[in-house]
Amino acid sequence: MSAPRTVLVTGAGRGIGRAAVERFADDGWRVVAGVRDVAAAREAYAGRQGVHVARLDVTDAASVREAVAEAERVAGGALDCVVSNAGYAVMGAIEEVDLDEVRAMFETNLFGAVATVQAALPAMREAGGGTVVFVSSVGSRISNPLVGMYHASKYALLAAAEALAVECRPFGVRVASVEPGMVDTDFPRATRPTGRAPRGEGPYAPLLSGLRAGFAAWRERNPTPADEVARAVVAAADGEGPFRVPVGSDADELYGGRTAAPDDAAWHDDLVAFLRLDWPRRRPARTR
Repeated sequence: MSAPRTVLVTGAGRGIGRAAVERFADDGWRVVAGVRDVAAAREAYAGRQGVHVARLDVTDAASVREAVAEAERVAGGALDCVVSNAGYAVMGAIEEVDLDEVRAMFETNLFGAVATVQAALPAMREAGGGTVVFVSSVGSRISNPLVGMYHASKYALLAAAEALAVECRPFGVRVASVEPGMVDTDFPRATRPTGRAPRGEGPYAPLLSGLRAGFAAWRERNPTPADEVARAVVAAADGEGPFRVPVGSDADELYGGRTAAPDDAAWHDDLVAFLRLDWPRRRPARTR
């Protein structure tokens, strides 16, 4: 009887990460749950077979190296899969967003994801197999107002993932980008607001008010459960599926709408309508 496969999941303390850990464990994998709060995670996973909790802060290079080494000890060698899931959002109009907050977000969403892959990939490459799954977002193909820098991090992550997929072709390592739409988790609580709009001030305050209502309506229309995303993650780890994996009817709708729009201006109108925003386009004033 062969040994169970081993997967490392980052950002495994809540939301999609936790759902992925539980789904992998239910499917017979050994799972290393990478978290920042080890005590809370051990309590959350108490009694669940096949789950090993490891401290992992993707913004701390030493923590990444130590967690991957610990995961490889659990595996008895190279990991069979790495799921890069840790991430959060910064909110703010491009004109006002706090760039220090944006840099910190990129450390988690992009550089932390790449650092984890850099630590795990050499052994996977030498072993001649494995899968890297990036938990991304519909926001890697579209960009909503006031969370543009979050989307920028996801666009950047997709670029890195696609390059990685080609780089790993001779080594038997597959790469997938799982891209859900609106997921029914507490992710909004992890969003960090910046600028004047969250205080109800400045020119973008009405846009934020409308966006909050639009996101709430979107969540009500398309409450994709975290377990549905987790199933897509496990399927990507398991099989020979596509590089890009949309999850949720809203993801399909938005991808299709972007492709079908005759031009960018039409798509922007469609996106404003999808979000139910009262944010009309004004013709530029004449200049001398």
